[in-house]
Amino acid sequence: MKIFIWLFSLGSFACLCAVAEEAHISTVAGTGEPGYSGDNGAALEARMDNPFGVIVGPDGDIVFCDTNNHVIRSISRKAGKIRTLVGTGKQGYSGDGGPPLEANLNEPYEIRFHPSGDLYWVERISHTVRRLDARRNIVETVAGTGEQGFSGDGGPGSKAMLSQPHSIVISRDGSYLLICDIRNQRIRKVDLSSGMIETWCGNGNKDETPDGATISPNTPLKGPRALCQGPGNTFYLALREGNQVFHLDPDANTLTHMAGTGAKGFHADARPALESELSGPKGVDCSPDFTRIYLADTESHTVRAIDLREDQPLVRVIAGTGNKGDGPDAPDPLKCAMARLHGVGVDPINGDLYIGDSETHKVRKVTQDFEGKGEAAITLSDFETFEFEVEGRSCRVALPKEAAAGRPWIWRCRFWGAFPSVDTALLKRGWHVAYIDVSNEFGGPNAMAAFDAFYPVVCEKLNLAERPVMEGFSRGGLPATLWSIRNPDKVAGIYLDAAVMNILSWPRDKSTKTWERCLEAWGLDESSAESWKGPLDGMQTLVDAGVPVMIVAGGADDVVPYSENTGLLERFFRENGGDITAIVKAGAGHHPHSLHEPSPVVEWAEKVAGN
Repeated sequence: MKIFIWLFSLGSFACLCAVAEEAHISTVAGTGEPGYSGDNGAALEARMDNPFGVIVGPDGDIVFCDTNNHVIRSISRKAGKIRTLVGTGKQGYSGDGGPPLEANLNEPYEIRFHPSGDLYWVERISHTVRRLDARRNIVETVAGTGEQGFSGDGGPGSKAMLSQPHSIVISRDGSYLLICDIRNQRIRKVDLSSGMIETWCGNGNKDETPDGATISPNTPLKGPRALCQGPGNTFYLALREGNQVFHLDPDANTLTHMAGTGAKGFHADARPALESELSGPKGVDCSPDFTRIYLADTESHTVRAIDLREDQPLVRVIAGTGNKGDGPDAPDPLKCAMARLHGVGVDPINGDLYIGDSETHKVRKVTQDFEGKGEAAITLSDFETFEFEVEGRSCRVALPKEAAAGRPWIWRCRFWGAFPSVDTALLKRGWHVAYIDVSNEFGGPNAMAAFDAFYPVVCEKLNLAERPVMEGFSRGGLPATLWSIRNPDKVAGIYLDAAVMNILSWPRDKSTKTWERCLEAWGLDESSAESWKGPLDGMQTLVDAGVPVMIVAGGADDVVPYSENTGLLERFFRENGGDITAIVKAGAGHHPHSLHEPSPVVEWAEKVAGN
C-alpha cells in the first residue's frame, strides 16, 4: 500500500469572527399586485394575496402562508423559486387523508415545523389546526371539528371546537402543541402523543392579564394572538387587544409582563419596554440568541423588537415608517413603508428576519448585524485539510482548530464539501471530517476494499477515534451502511441523508447511464440485479449490534423516495427495537440535503460518539 500525505492550508479561521453590517431590507417574493401565480418560477415575479405567517424551514427554504389564496408556499433559498406546498388555491376545508396539493384550506394563518419534520398550520376560518404528515405525505386535522365554538377539553383534539385560532407553537421537545384560540380568549394545549386537548391558560374573559399570574385556566388573557418559542422550555405571547408581550415559563408556571403599557400606540424612538405602547401585535419570533423579540406590530405597519441586550429592555423599530405604504424595497428598513404585516420569522442560523408584509402582497427580508453571521457562512475550505492517497484513491481529512477529547471524526462517504452544515458544525466542536473517493462504486466490492484500506490509515496514522460516525448522503448511503453492516464494532453510528438503500429504487429507471455503471460496479446484469442484496437485507445486524442510526430525508423526494429507502430502514428499526432517530422534512425533495440548522444531527453525533 502506497500512501502520500501532505498538509496545506485553505484560508484561515479569521472568518469565524463576528461580521458587522448595517441592516438592509429587500423583497424576496411578490410583485406587489394581489393574485395567485408564478409557481416554479422566480419568487419575485410571483403574485400572492396577503402573506401572513412566515418561517425558515428545516431545509433552509422560506415557507409562508399565502392566506387569501388559501395555500402554503415556499421559496427556495438557493434558486429563489416559488412553489405551492399545500392547498389547491380554492377556499374550503377538505382533503384530510389525501396528498397536500389536493387539500382545500381556509385562510392558513401561521405555520410551524415539528422537530420530526411534519408541517403544522392553523386555519382561522375552518377553526382547525392541521398538519402535513411528512412520512405519508398526507394532510390530517390535529385539532378542531371545522365548526366554530368552544368544547372538547379532556377529549381528542380533532373532536374539540375552536374559535378563529390564529397562532400555534410546538414545544422544543415536540411533545405538545399550543394554540392561540383567540375568540375563546384561551391558549389550548394538545398532547401530540395522545391527541388530547385541554385549556392551558385563559378563562375566556377579555380582561387584563396580571403580571406574575399563573399559567392556568383561571387566568384572563386579553386577545392571545401570537406565540413563539423562547429559550429552554419557555414561550413569548403577544396579546393583540392587550397590546402587551408576556414571557411564559411552564416550569415556574408564571406569566411575566415584558413589554407594552396596555395602551394602543406607536413611537419611533426607543423606550423602556414596559413604558412602550404597541399597536395590535399579530406575530412574534426571536433572534437566534434570544436577545431580541421581534413583533409584527400590525396596526403601526412596523416590525418592532424588544431588545434585551441592555440592562433595561427597550422597544425599538426594526423596519417600517409607522405609516401604511409600500417601500422603497431597499436599502434602509426604517424608510421602507409596509402595510398591515402579520408575520415575522427569523433564520435560526444567520439571524435574518423575514416579514409577511400582508397588504403589499410581498415577503421581505431584513438582513442585520448578528453575532453568529460570520460563523454561519463558513465552509470546509475554511479549515486546514490533509490531502493524501490510499492505494491510488484521493483522500482528505479536514482538521479542527483544536481536537476534541478522544479525537472523534465523521466519515463523509461521498460528495465532499456538499451541504456541509453538519460537517462544519462538528469541525467547530473539535471533530475531524474524513473522506476517500469511491465515486461510481455504489457501495460495491471495490468500495468496501477501499474503505477497509482507508480506515486503519486514518485511525493509526492520524490517531483518530476507533469508531467514527458514518455519513451517507444520497448514493453515499450505500457504502456508509454496507461497511457498517460488515464492521458494526468499528462505527459509533450512521447518519443517512436522503440516502439510497436500494439500487432497484435508485438508479434503476432513473438514469440509464448511472444504472449501467451500478450494475458494472456490482458485477450484475439486468436479470441478476433482481436478487441483489443491499443495506435493507442487513438491518438486523445493525439492530443486534446496537448501532444508532440518524435519518434526514425529504418527505416529497421523488428521486430517492423515502418510502422505498430510509423509510423502510426506519420502520424496521422501530418494529425491532433498534436505536433510530429520524427527521423527515415535510414537502421537501431530494435537495437541499442536510438541515439548515444542524444541531439535531450534531447533538446526536456527539451523543453516540460519547463526546
